[in-house]
Amino acid sequence: MSKFVPGIARQPRAMSDVNEVPEVRTPDEDERLADSQRAIDEARSIAADLRETTPDPTPDAEPPDEATPAS
Repeated sequence: MSKFVPGIARQPRAMSDVNEVPEVRTPDEDERLADSQRAIDEARSIAADLRETTPDPTPDAEPPDEATPAS
């Protein structure tokens, strides 16, 4: 029961509910996110092109037994 209004049950709230701030998106943030996504998409496209156009320098090589600095 609430100590302020007789007869009304009150549910306890978690501390995170009290301190939670709703996320606010701004046009600047949306523009930066869109720019970042375009850069990611472009990098993926370039990586795909490189995979297709750059031959494997050692196609018959066995994988290393131990980890290498590049892996």
